[in-house]
Amino acid sequence: MRNVVLIAVVASACATTQPAGGTPGDQGNGAGGESLGDHQAPPFTGTSASDVDSDGIPDQLESYLIAQFAPELRLAPDDIDWTRPANVDWYLPKVHMRFDHPNCTDHEVLALGAITYDNIWQQTHATSTGIEPFCSHTSTKLDSGTATATFTAHKDFFLQPQDDQLVHPGIPPSQRSEWRSYAHVSPSRYVRASDQRAAAYDIQIWLFYAYNDSVGGVNHEADWEHVTISVTSDLDFVSAYYSAHHDGGRFDDPAKLSWTGRTHPVGYSADGSHAVYESPGEHPSAVPGFPDHAYDGGPTWETWRNFANLGERGKILDGQTWAAYDGRWGEVGTVEDTSGPVGPMYSGRWLPAGSEY
Repeated sequence: MRNVVLIAVVASACATTQPAGGTPGDQGNGAGGESLGDHQAPPFTGTSASDVDSDGIPDQLESYLIAQFAPELRLAPDDIDWTRPANVDWYLPKVHMRFDHPNCTDHEVLALGAITYDNIWQQTHATSTGIEPFCSHTSTKLDSGTATATFTAHKDFFLQPQDDQLVHPGIPPSQRSEWRSYAHVSPSRYVRASDQRAAAYDIQIWLFYAYNDSVGGVNHEADWEHVTISVTSDLDFVSAYYSAHHDGGRFDDPAKLSWTGRTHPVGYSADGSHAVYESPGEHPSAVPGFPDHAYDGGPTWETWRNFANLGERGKILDGQTWAAYDGRWGEVGTVEDTSGPVGPMYSGRWLPAGSEY
C-alpha cells in the first residue's frame, strides 16, 4: 500500500500546485499573461506554506519544481543495454541485508523478504577481528542508519539479491510506469559565471538501477545516478549538472542541451554504466580507453511522471525512510568500483553539502 499511497500523494501535490493555465513543461505565457523565457516555468501558485523538511522551501513548491524541471532520460535500445531502471519498492523484497567482515565470513542481518522502509536503517551489527577460521566479533557496533541530520556511511552493511537473473535487469520498458525517480530540492548557491545569474533552487533527480554493467569486469550491483537542475526564484533555467561516474558535466548554456516540453532537459543514459550525457555518441568514461556510449532510439523515461520527494537528512518526506539507510545497495566487490554504492543522502553529491559547484 505504501507504493499506492506514494503515487497518490505525488499526483495530488503536483495537481494542487499548478497555476492557472500552467502544466509541467507548458509553452506560452505566465499566469498573468507575461511572456516566459525559453526555459522558464509558469509562476507557482501554492495553497500551503507547509515546510515539513525545514529547508526553507514550501513542500508544495518543491513538488512543483520537480514536476516542471525533472529531465527526460533517453536509454540505449533493448538490443544494446539489458540493465533498466527500477524503484526501491521493487528492489527491497528481492534482497537480503548482510554485513561485510574483511577476512571473515559475511553475516546475514535481515533475511530475504524481511527488509522494510523502517527497519533497513535501524539495524546494528558488531565488527570483527581475526581471519578465518579464527574470527570473532569486537565490542564495536555499527548502525545501518540514523534519524539525525548527521549522516556517516557504514559500507560494511550491504544489500544482496537472492536471484541475480531476476534482479539485475531491473524493470522492463514494457512496465516503465513503475520506474521511479527520487528528488531532492534545496536552496542553491550556484551563480552562472557568464552573466552572474544566481540560482535560487537546486532540483536533484536521483535515478536507481538494479545493476551497473560497465566495461569489462568493472561492474557492480545497484546504481544511483542523478541530474541537478538549478533555477532562479522566478523559475528560469540557470544551469544543469549531469552526473557521470565520479564526475559530471556542467551546462550553463541551455543551447548545449536538448529539451522536451520547454522545461525538461534531455539526458542520455550510457549503455550499462548509466552515466548521464548531454548528447548521444561516444563519451570518455572513468576507465581510460573504454568510452561510454549513449544512444537515441531506445526507451524514454519521463522522470517527472513517477517521483518521490526525499526531503532532507533528518527530515525525510513522503514516508521514504529507507533513505536513512547508510550501507551499500549492492554486494561488496574486490575494489570500490566493483562494489554497490551508498544511497543518495550518503552521496558526496547530495546538495547543499555536495561538490557539484
